[in-house]
Amino acid sequence: MKRRISVLFAALLILGTVVPPARAVTLGGRSSTQALWFSDEFGKDHFDLSQYLRFQARRFDSGDTVQVAGYGRAWADVQEGGGIEGRLYYLYLDKREAVKRTDVRVGRQFFFVSAGSGIVDGARLDTRIAGPVAVTLVGGRNVLFDVTGETTRRGDIAAAAQASLTNIPDGALDLSYYVSYDENDLAKQIVGLSGSKRFGKTGELYTQVRFDVLSEVFSELQFGARTAYFPKLTLNAEYFRSIPVFEATSIFSVFAVDRFQEILLRADYDLTPKITLDGEFRNESYGGGDTANAGEAGVRYRMGNGVTLYGAGIWRVGTGGNLAGFELSGDMVVKKDYLLAAGVQRDSFKRELMTGYDEATRFWGGCEARLRKNVTASARVEDTVSDRVSKDVRARLALNVAF
Repeated sequence: MKRRISVLFAALLILGTVVPPARAVTLGGRSSTQALWFSDEFGKDHFDLSQYLRFQARRFDSGDTVQVAGYGRAWADVQEGGGIEGRLYYLYLDKREAVKRTDVRVGRQFFFVSAGSGIVDGARLDTRIAGPVAVTLVGGRNVLFDVTGETTRRGDIAAAAQASLTNIPDGALDLSYYVSYDENDLAKQIVGLSGSKRFGKTGELYTQVRFDVLSEVFSELQFGARTAYFPKLTLNAEYFRSIPVFEATSIFSVFAVDRFQEILLRADYDLTPKITLDGEFRNESYGGGDTANAGEAGVRYRMGNGVTLYGAGIWRVGTGGNLAGFELSGDMVVKKDYLLAAGVQRDSFKRELMTGYDEATRFWGGCEARLRKNVTASARVEDTVSDRVSKDVRARLALNVAF
């Protein structure tokens, strides 16, 4: 991994030599140093130290058309040892207007199109030379992670192309294609379509569709509508269906799978300037006649003086078992620079083919303090008490610096 990161740095430096001399390069970003205490599923204690760093360098030229951005994490288990591990999420150079109405990005980068997403070591081109159609092309070495680091092998490649209409008033429409290779063997081919259209104050319609070319099935369908037409009331209705699709090179691709379908209805109502009510209902279908209904209803009360309270009840009936639970939480802002928060969550779950109930309760508390204009510190402690877990205390302490 260190070798690949060095190559990325070298490539960015070489590309940077074509940039005109900088007058006043600016560097900004955020650093977060975190200490984490937790117990694993076997009740064993761990103490991790982590360092997150996100940065962006700009103003390499008078037109501010060049920027270099990066984000990564390094961590170590102090109690268990084993050395320092790291993960680079992105590190790229971005050049706007590399040629007329065309932007170019090179390096490690995350991309998302309607057909799929990924992290690649490669290049991206965004061009608007085709009138109302914007075109995106991206591809490179497919960066894959697991719990121990990168697992990318020779011949792992991911690429995508997307065409977007830019002349739809208060709307968007994208058509895209995603392809990936596993050690030079074709693994995925997906065509995606997404769109949205806002109709003034009436509301908005949105959709996303994905078709898996190799399996010849619609792997994802989403259609939704939301409106705030009625005073103080926001309504949302959505239909979602998905079918698990595995890579063609995976052994799991030969197994039969069931589709998942969900119908969602949600409402948020501002009863008074201080009280907001929200509710959600979901009808879930798993194929083969298996179904479940789930819901949540909550109320948020802003007391004033920086104090907010929230309470919600949740329930679920159907396939997998029955669930009933609640959440109570609150937060308080003190002198604008301090935030205190605490809460409790409790679930009671009855699994299928079992007569008894499993119960679990989580208690948590946290705080955040602004030490300076660009420095904050935060802490959180939580403990879960349940029938199946004898020990689950977790804590996090973070020091965040913006620069």
